[in-house]
Amino acid sequence: MGMIEQLEQPKTRIQLLAESNRSKIGQGIRKPRFRKPKNWTVQNRILMSLLITEDVKLSELAELVGVAPRTVAAWIYEGVYPTEEHRAFIAHRFGLPQTVLFYPDSEWGRLEGEESGRFYKRALLGAKKNRILSGLFAVHGISPADFSRKRGVSPGTTRKYMHAGAMPDPAYRAIFCEYFGLPEEILFHEAGERAGAGDPKDVAGGKG
Repeated sequence: MGMIEQLEQPKTRIQLLAESNRSKIGQGIRKPRFRKPKNWTVQNRILMSLLITEDVKLSELAELVGVAPRTVAAWIYEGVYPTEEHRAFIAHRFGLPQTVLFYPDSEWGRLEGEESGRFYKRALLGAKKNRILSGLFAVHGISPADFSRKRGVSPGTTRKYMHAGAMPDPAYRAIFCEYFGLPEEILFHEAGERAGAGDPKDVAGGKG
């Protein structure tokens, strides 16, 4: 067989595969480190609210507690219940009782994609005496101003409850608690603690 005939012979399937893969040699297999879920849904909204308002990353909490970051992610996104030792440590770190921080929240999925407003990080600037309420707006990506306007609450009043930590009057507590699906002893726990300590500045009505 002559040289010209050899060059004109059709390439075999193996040769074609070898040529197609030649450019990929040395590049390795591109595979994500962890499988990416379709939706990240926060199931422990209380703990996540505290992490956001205290500006603590999941990896930082993991390091403080002494567990793997994926363990903290399971607490937040899968609703996994930490051990007693870990619950006690986290409760002490954030200054909240375990019954509040790990409240069995069955309404975590109720606000998924409900609001068209956008949460801006500047809403968390300054003091945040009601860390749970403040953080919940961020957890759900809800603009406090849009929330207020749609529910007939002055934006200034909502900010007062978030930043000054004032305890709203019953009518306003009902608006917030019904919307977020949490009882007032959880949503306004910190305001209730301060009001119980006898500081009249921590009890406020609805006028902002």
